[in-house]
Amino acid sequence: MRKRFKKRLLGIILTILMVVSVIPVQQVQPVKAAAGDTLPSGTIIYLRPNVATRWISDGAVMAFKTSENNQKSEIVIMTRMDDGRTWYGETTAEATNIDFLRLDPNGKHVWNEADTWPGLERGKNLYTFASTTGVTPTGMWTTYSSTGSETPSYFYVNASLVDYFNNGRVEQPENKFYNEGNLTGPNNAPYSQLNQWLSGLKGYASNGIDDKNNDNAPVPLYFGDLLHAKQAGGNLTWYWKGANVAFGSNDNETNKYVAQGIVGDHLDKNGNLITSYTNNGEPVKVPFFNEKAYDDQSNYMRFYNNLQFPFTKTTNDKGVSTYSFNSEQNTVYYDYDNNKIVRKDTLVIHDASKQKNRGYFPFNSTDPSDSNKDNLNYGFGTQFTIPFTVTGDGKNVDDTPMTFKFTGDDDVWVYIDGALVLDMGGAHEKAEGEINFETQTATIKTGTSNAKLGNQPTAGGRVASEDNEKSTVNFSDIKVKKSDNTIVTLADHMKTSGTVHELKMYYMERGMWNSNMSISYSFVPLPSGLTLSKTLDTTNVNAGLKNAVQGLDNFDFNIQTRNLKAREANYSDVDNLGYTLYDYNDNTYPGQVAKNSTATFSSSYYASEFIDTTDKDNSSAFYAGTGFQITESIPKDTILQYDENKTSWGVYDSVTSREAIKNQKGTVATFDMGDANSSEMDVVNRYVNFVNTPKVGSLSVEKKYEGNAPKDKTFGFTVKVDLTGGEYYDTYELEYTGSQKGKTDENGHFTLKAGEKVTFAGIPAGASYEVVEDAPGADDTWVQDTAKCTKLTGTIVANTTSAAVVTNKTKTTPKNYVIYAEAGKTVTYAPDGVTITDLTAPITGDKDITTNVNKDGKGEFTPTSSNKKYDVNYEGTTDKGNFTGKITVLTYKATDKVYVFDYGLESNIAEKNANGDGLFQGGTFYNKEATGDMATTAKLGKITAAEGNTQTTISGSDIVINKDESAKSAVTFKPIAFMDKVENYTYTADITKKNETLKPNNPETGTTVNGTIKTMPASVVYYEDDFKAKDGTTKIVYTGDTKKEGTSPEVDLTQSNGQTEQYGHDDAYAKGTGDSAGSSTKMTANGYNTRASFTFKGTGFDIVARTTTETATIMYSIEHQTDGKWHVDKMGAVDTYYANGDLYQIPVIHEEGLDYNTYTVTLFIKDDVNKNSVVYLDGVRVYNPMGTAGNSAYIDNEEGATITKISDLILGDGEITENGVVIRDPENPENNSTEIKGVTISNAKMALVGNVWNEDMTSFEHLEALGCTKVEDNNPDTNTANNTQSILQYLHTGPNNEVYLDGDASIAFVAEGTQNSNSTLQIEAKLVNTEGIDVTNEGTAALNVWNGTALEKIEDVKTSTARYYTINLNQCIKLGDTNKYLVVISGNTDGNYGVSFSNLKNKGYKLSNPLAEENKELVGTLINTDNVEPASVFKRFGMQNDSYIIKRNAWLTNKYTVTINSANVFVGETPKFKVYYTNNGKKTALTTTIVKTTKNEDGTVTYGLKFRAPNAVGSFPLEIHYVSADEESDEFMTTTVRVRR
Repeated sequence: MRKRFKKRLLGIILTILMVVSVIPVQQVQPVKAAAGDTLPSGTIIYLRPNVATRWISDGAVMAFKTSENNQKSEIVIMTRMDDGRTWYGETTAEATNIDFLRLDPNGKHVWNEADTWPGLERGKNLYTFASTTGVTPTGMWTTYSSTGSETPSYFYVNASLVDYFNNGRVEQPENKFYNEGNLTGPNNAPYSQLNQWLSGLKGYASNGIDDKNNDNAPVPLYFGDLLHAKQAGGNLTWYWKGANVAFGSNDNETNKYVAQGIVGDHLDKNGNLITSYTNNGEPVKVPFFNEKAYDDQSNYMRFYNNLQFPFTKTTNDKGVSTYSFNSEQNTVYYDYDNNKIVRKDTLVIHDASKQKNRGYFPFNSTDPSDSNKDNLNYGFGTQFTIPFTVTGDGKNVDDTPMTFKFTGDDDVWVYIDGALVLDMGGAHEKAEGEINFETQTATIKTGTSNAKLGNQPTAGGRVASEDNEKSTVNFSDIKVKKSDNTIVTLADHMKTSGTVHELKMYYMERGMWNSNMSISYSFVPLPSGLTLSKTLDTTNVNAGLKNAVQGLDNFDFNIQTRNLKAREANYSDVDNLGYTLYDYNDNTYPGQVAKNSTATFSSSYYASEFIDTTDKDNSSAFYAGTGFQITESIPKDTILQYDENKTSWGVYDSVTSREAIKNQKGTVATFDMGDANSSEMDVVNRYVNFVNTPKVGSLSVEKKYEGNAPKDKTFGFTVKVDLTGGEYYDTYELEYTGSQKGKTDENGHFTLKAGEKVTFAGIPAGASYEVVEDAPGADDTWVQDTAKCTKLTGTIVANTTSAAVVTNKTKTTPKNYVIYAEAGKTVTYAPDGVTITDLTAPITGDKDITTNVNKDGKGEFTPTSSNKKYDVNYEGTTDKGNFTGKITVLTYKATDKVYVFDYGLESNIAEKNANGDGLFQGGTFYNKEATGDMATTAKLGKITAAEGNTQTTISGSDIVINKDESAKSAVTFKPIAFMDKVENYTYTADITKKNETLKPNNPETGTTVNGTIKTMPASVVYYEDDFKAKDGTTKIVYTGDTKKEGTSPEVDLTQSNGQTEQYGHDDAYAKGTGDSAGSSTKMTANGYNTRASFTFKGTGFDIVARTTTETATIMYSIEHQTDGKWHVDKMGAVDTYYANGDLYQIPVIHEEGLDYNTYTVTLFIKDDVNKNSVVYLDGVRVYNPMGTAGNSAYIDNEEGATITKISDLILGDGEITENGVVIRDPENPENNSTEIKGVTISNAKMALVGNVWNEDMTSFEHLEALGCTKVEDNNPDTNTANNTQSILQYLHTGPNNEVYLDGDASIAFVAEGTQNSNSTLQIEAKLVNTEGIDVTNEGTAALNVWNGTALEKIEDVKTSTARYYTINLNQCIKLGDTNKYLVVISGNTDGNYGVSFSNLKNKGYKLSNPLAEENKELVGTLINTDNVEPASVFKRFGMQNDSYIIKRNAWLTNKYTVTINSANVFVGETPKFKVYYTNNGKKTALTTTIVKTTKNEDGTVTYGLKFRAPNAVGSFPLEIHYVSADEESDEFMTTTVRVRR
């Protein structure tokens, strides 16, 4: 047990050292060693400087050089290992000594050299620094191991092993390996002879007393599994199953309950284990750990005493050590040949259980095979005796509790100071117990039971355990006897810190499957022996060097002894003396050899665990009863100089007292450890400490100044010291006195004013020093006058003051500055503390800057241009002197942006695009000259809205502006009302120098640039049905039964910030064939209570909706206010019913031509006569919200552009009414007509034409007049629309406000003008389903123009949202040498989708009908008109009274009349007519008769007709022919019939 002292013992040592004011510390300096062993070239040297923090700081690289016969090698740079704390390198020559160096991170320059040159030691290759600071550390050699531990860290405890014989051993006691292992079962009884001997043991198994409650009944312990009667070898006396068989209700169950009540609650007076019962009133000895308790005992067991059991020692970073042994990880076995316990963790011995667990078998040194598990020794005992101390509060230094823990099987009893603390007897599974010295409790965590359960004379079976609730015992309930025989509680006895206690543990294994033992404890075990240390008396040493001087020199200690028992008079050297060194960081260096009985070490270490190196067991070299004479000697060539007259020594008892036993001056210490009567087993500790005093001198530092020193100026200095006398200086917190009193900082730095002087006392003699003044800063105006500086380096002499003088003088300082400015703005600036006297603007390079010096001595800089670098020379003064240099002005500029928006959507105006429309494009937010340390960053600062901004917001701040003029996040424009005005914003951007914080009044840190943002609506703006205000409410106000409804997943659309694209063509709506943005507002009629209203400013609007077979009529009103009174401008109604499926985004209401004003539009949803009650409102389009003139900020060709409905351009003077087409005569309304008598309508600017395809269907051969258009099919039984050849049919039954075209039709017009940046032609188009296709899926229709020979694509139309597409006249047909172009726009050519046209945007062009007389010659045969002739016979065809209501399939008698110019066509015949109606492309004849004939005064004849109305609901074209000579005329006339339900 005589091994290492623990942290508790170190605390006692340190306390003693503090009492004598000599503190061993953790900062150690080098030892100049004599030549060591010669090691060959190629030897790997390891260095661990991890404790010496100053050495591993700043990314330093480790290196070394070696020497032999004073010849030094080259520097070897070492490599850091993966553990991060160890370095290694290979020697390049034979060497006896080594020195370690500290290099810069690149390994180029030596920062520090240890200059210690320790001798190399054969077999040892790892050098570990002992110091924590300093540049000249020392250390200790050990052997490097890749496992991270140089030597196993074991602590040996006094132990005994007992071998309990099985039958074979009883018969052959000397046959140590005759085991019967796991021989179990009914016919195997490996321990029957031992059991029978125990059963007959008087007093132990039979005490002659029987009582009713069995209170004093014996509880003998037996061996084997004892589950079968034959295993006992016969009847057993007092066979308690509770004590002898692992508890369980049947043979297959066990548990962890321990059996209590087997042993006594105290040891006997001789410290032996006794039973819990008595025999004739006397205690009974337990045979298992008392070697001579009973006669013939040796026939059944053998004792191996005075052994050393190895526990593993681990120490945490707080210095708390734990001692442990765990059989699941560790293995020991008894070495019979050498009579010792051997630790061998690589050996794994498996038990005989099914699980084959690793077990504790101290009498097995090999692992038997699975078939030979009977070779395991399952009968043995282990006893530990551990003297220890605990703190008064039972805590370790890291505030964790001191504990003792046990886990395992079988019997375990733990006594402290002779009292039972853990009672864990019985055969059981792995049980767990813990002693906690902080809470002063002992706890069994796995359950307890009474041992006296199931008494049977014969073995066999188990008995279930019964919880006896005795799991925790308090120290206050345990009585112990002190050395003075007084009785106290264990709790009180533990309160005295430092008291030596004794723990005894008894462990038994009685078979037959598992065997395991785990022990750990964190109290302080104490060995017996000598501890020797070396300290320095640093009373006179400068406080900043007290730590640093420790460990600089090695001292020799010659140890001589005499045997007090033998009454030896003389002291003699100790042969074969070894020892272990400890440093004060808890590092251990075992294996030291005291050559010639002399130990050598510095004050960084202490020596302990002195051993006889020839003893295989490493037994202690010193025992109680030894006298000592220890002589200290100081080697030659020490680093420090010592005053030998002050050397002293002291001896202490480190266990029982903290006071000195002996304390004298001199270098020879004599003392005794114990006396002539002491036993070798006595715990006696002696600690001897030698104290040496280093000589010291002083250093003074004086500050002088030539001329007038700056007022109150302090000058900084650093004092560096090399305690080895070399030139590898280090810095310390040195105390000083004189003009000031204080100490330097940890870097040796302090300050003086001119004329001041301080003295640093207590610097060790022989140390070299260096005084370094701080270099003048950039703002300082002085330099050092080196010619007048004296003794800035030198060597300290004992009792002498070295005087260093530092002298300075004034200088002129050149210094350059960089500032940042906004172009066009004046920046006022002077460097901090400088009064500018002159500025000189640049005469080369960037020159357009004006400069001026104002009356305050500040410069005024006004740069003209951005992205420039202006170098302005300056001169100035400060109270510290003159300054001169250059002020570089770097310039920046923000942008002024105008944004015109054509949709009521958000937009990221910071988004970068090819046209430079991003908010930050075109500005100077990064100056090309601002590189390196002038580089800047840019961030958007604050956006400020002008007063009165109510329709839009712009949000975003603190957004990084990238160098490529983009931004790291969005700057969001958001309309919050129907826009009708310009709204202005200002914004700032902060240009900040990198690694600086922008300060508004300091242009050195950057500048702030200012920009503007102007927003306004385009000439046409589209808003979604749920367009929201700032507070989240919709700007279209809904009342009644409304809800959101979508045709596809609703999306958040954003519009582009591009400002060169035509208005109404944003990519936000480039796709999507259902409701715009995927949703609409469903309005369900509820009387007149379901409404939608909005207010806008402009000249017109569209109501965009979805039309279906279920949609109802919308009634609407348009109102405005004048002088506070409301005026109704118009009221109307629109039937949104569509018979052929669903149409999306239809402008069901189109109003234009209003005076520019503010209007409120209200929509009313009402059940119509057909009981349709639903309207799907999808959006609102506003025209000319800023008036017809627009704004000068508009794109040139958008400002003042006109927007005209396509149907109006085709209709000319025509108008669609509910009952048909009316051709208006504006000057003579009485001449209004429902007849179309030519290929065009008067004043039409466009014509519908038919496409005549070539044979391969790639282009048109020519076009036909009138053409065809897609028209609504009102047959409820079909969902398609069909072609007609009647322009009248188009004008009436085509969808209002739109023209639908497919590949068979085109619209044509002549555009006259010059194509330039101030002119444009844009057609508004969208995708529409006319073939019953699901429009909510993506579709595409090509938008083409015809160039006379081929079709050229304008763009693919992929969305149901109407967008404007620019017509390029260069793709159209140029008409002769004129500036006229025939524009032919075709519908889709693939037949799947149609293209709907709603408006034409025009600026700079005159439009005309290609069929007009003025264009006929130029158009020529491109459009054929031969097949269309005006009517010559017919004059009028229609209803007599527009108020007639026509029901389906009803007879119409004289309600329709036809008028012809002359009855001559019927000469000799009875007048006859034939009427057809067209439905779904099918023309059906109606039986027609004449019921009345009227001859008119003008010669015309009117006939009243009778025919049956179509059996379908809707508006249908009626076509009438006259019949002459039984032939139906080619000439016809058309009108419409509206059939109601």
